Amino acid sequence: MCIRDSINAEYGDFSSGEMAEAEDASSPLYSNLRQLISVVDDLRDVGLQQYIALPSVVVVGSQSAGKSSVLESIVGQDFLPRGEGVCTRRPLELRLVHLSEHQHKLEGGKSWACFDGSEQKLYDFDMVRDEISSLTNRVAGSNKGIVDEPIKLTIYGRDTPDLTLIDLPGITRVPMSGSDQTDEIEAVTRSMTMRYVKDPRTVILAVMPANTDMTTSDALQIARQVDPEGSRTIGVLTKIDIMDKGTNARKALMGQEIALKLGFVGMKNRSQADIIDKKPVQAAVADELAFFSDHPVYSALPTQTWGTKALVDKVTSVLFGHIKHYLPTITKELDCKLRLTNEEFKALGAPVPIGHEEITHSLWNMVTAFCEMFRASIRGSYDRRLHSSVIQKIDPKAISGGAKIRYILNQLLKEYGEHHEATEEYTDSDIETAIRIHEGDTLPGFPSVDVFEYLIRPLLEKLREPIMDTLNEVYMSLDNLANQLLNKVFRRFPELHSETIGIVSAILNQELERTREVVESVIQAEEGYIFTNDTDYMAPVSYTHLRAHETPEHLVCRLLLEKKKKNN
Repeated sequence: MCIRDSINAEYGDFSSGEMAEAEDASSPLYSNLRQLISVVDDLRDVGLQQYIALPSVVVVGSQSAGKSSVLESIVGQDFLPRGEGVCTRRPLELRLVHLSEHQHKLEGGKSWACFDGSEQKLYDFDMVRDEISSLTNRVAGSNKGIVDEPIKLTIYGRDTPDLTLIDLPGITRVPMSGSDQTDEIEAVTRSMTMRYVKDPRTVILAVMPANTDMTTSDALQIARQVDPEGSRTIGVLTKIDIMDKGTNARKALMGQEIALKLGFVGMKNRSQADIIDKKPVQAAVADELAFFSDHPVYSALPTQTWGTKALVDKVTSVLFGHIKHYLPTITKELDCKLRLTNEEFKALGAPVPIGHEEITHSLWNMVTAFCEMFRASIRGSYDRRLHSSVIQKIDPKAISGGAKIRYILNQLLKEYGEHHEATEEYTDSDIETAIRIHEGDTLPGFPSVDVFEYLIRPLLEKLREPIMDTLNEVYMSLDNLANQLLNKVFRRFPELHSETIGIVSAILNQELERTREVVESVIQAEEGYIFTNDTDYMAPVSYTHLRAHETPEHLVCRLLLEKKKKNN
């Protein structure tokens, strides 16, 4: 009845007849529920949890809050290690599989457990407890150390619900004396818990003792941090039978103290004496039912607020709804990952060549592909190999290849092009000084042409540095382009990749030096012969202009000054 009420209230997708089928393990609907959970478990088995968040139920709580007792009540078996201090020292990924009556009979009416990586069926749950301890000590050591490496355990049983639970080490405030636990034990356990519960697809089972102040509960505090609305947190109040006389958990169970959308469930745990006497879990669950049914306060509360059955039904329905809600999103994310993986797989190309001829042919193809892509990039030609989304994760606004080189050269032209005034730094005094320096034995009124060269050559020399800087910038652009393409073509073969980088770098350096010599020759040629037969230069100094302003002295000086004034 609890499954029907909770699922209809939360999701409203099932009729009464369908929910009656869901409670029957042999019904198709129940089988679909199991299949949903199995799909998530299978995805988790193949390691998908590393890439895509999967729905799960995480049990959190402080040390000695009763988490182990809650889990054993849900499973119906006594199988968890007991002792002083922290008992759960590695996360336990617990997968519960409900057996049909036929399956149960085939196993002789027994429940069993299997650990991940082992096909051995353990029918003795004392052996399961010993194996959990052994696996814990093997990784975390035998001196109470805590390690974030989960143990995977699957339990099959007739009374076992279809669930997947993750039990985490309890939040510990003070390290045990003489143990491997450090003073940062609280930070370690909190960090481990936060890593699991921060995912919005995780259902949080917050376990806290009813005989303490709920507002100080570590489990609730952590749940509130990641789930402030309480939409994926189920509160579990343990030790409800040992509360102080005259007090009860009625208000807490009804959500009147702390509100959670999924509510609270009260539970009566086995006492320490019951554990020592090895009281069966099924008998303890029966005692729990009798306790709540006969209690003057709790018997008046709705049955979905107390007892192991109510908790199992609530967790099952919430997990089912969570999987149902997120499965389409998980499918889309999985398809996206598969598509990207297939693209990366295709980018790897053909299988690795083996024979001498195959190696030569493959090497020739790779060198050819590199040269073709390099040439296409410089020329701006389209090549589909240059636009692979898998390999080139570059800012789409960034430019490379020929477009980048054009941009670099245009920047130089823009700075020293049409609107650049080379003589703007010369003053009248500078020009007069130049004329005096070169007067010598020349005729008055006819200054030497050396005055012009004296003033112009330093300006030409100033162009040398920006031109060489531009050359180096073009070289760096080509080097970066070559490295990107080499990484694309040769990344399958690291040693060959490294070798080709060295060869290409040597070629680019060699061509850089050759280009530097060519550029240097051009600069020297321009300095060796100053070209003045230019229309832009000659237009303002026509013959009539010269005659109109000619004076016996300082002819060149006057012309230079007038040209400067006109430009200003």
